[in-house]
Amino acid sequence: MSQATNQPEERARQQRQLTDQAINLALESKWEEAAATNRQLLGLFPRDLSTLNRLGKALSELGQYAEARQAYSEALEVDPTNNIARKNLDRLATLGDGATARRTSHERMDPRLFIEETGKTGFTQLLDLATRQTLGLLTAGDQVYFGRDGNVLWVLNAEQERIGRIEPRLASRLIRFMEGGNQYAAGIAELRDHEVRIIIRETFLHPSQFGKVSFPARGGGETIRAYTKESLVRHNDEEDEYNEDGEYVDDGDDDEMEDLHETDLEEADLAEPEE
Repeated sequence: MSQATNQPEERARQQRQLTDQAINLALESKWEEAAATNRQLLGLFPRDLSTLNRLGKALSELGQYAEARQAYSEALEVDPTNNIARKNLDRLATLGDGATARRTSHERMDPRLFIEETGKTGFTQLLDLATRQTLGLLTAGDQVYFGRDGNVLWVLNAEQERIGRIEPRLASRLIRFMEGGNQYAAGIAELRDHEVRIIIRETFLHPSQFGKVSFPARGGGETIRAYTKESLVRHNDEEDEYNEDGEYVDDGDDDEMEDLHETDLEEADLAEPEE
């Protein structure tokens, strides 16, 4: 009698344990182990929505796109309104049916880089984007890299392929700081239909740049924050501006940047909140 009574509790405990394990493996980018753990969960708890989405994420990172589509499709069968599964199916559709090559494991940004710190963090939307197939291999949270070509500052993926370029005025500012010895890290903050928004963070301030702010703010002590709206900002006599979403904008006649809605990283792919 006692064994029968404890069986549901034991199953719930096992599910929580395996779920935590799957999430931690994904956060550490151990995708093969994450996929195996999620498959183990599905063997014990078939058609679990969160597990199917996590499996789809892990398989996508491994470049197993057909299997990833299958997992997300099954998630939609469980819940046709699930935005995570639908969004990722749309993204995978851009790769085409012939895309089966293993994706190189992209480095994930250290979550600490998203912690608010006055003047050290900013957002921008990239220009001159790569093909939909190249963009389809990216996920929010992937670390990206800078590649300079004269006055142009390109953003590159882990394979050193161009994703897009930084708008000219911000590129000029960052290049100036980089030449002065500053260092920066960047990652994908948001992916939408042929739109890529990145977060840039100053990771090292060279002594020669002391007193100079990478991402200035103004007015009432407001700062540029990750995922929080901000007022327009300007620093001293510089004409560098940011919109209310903390994005760097060019107020000239060149390329104008559209406002973007705030979003969280797609770590929502890893676990959905319980209702």
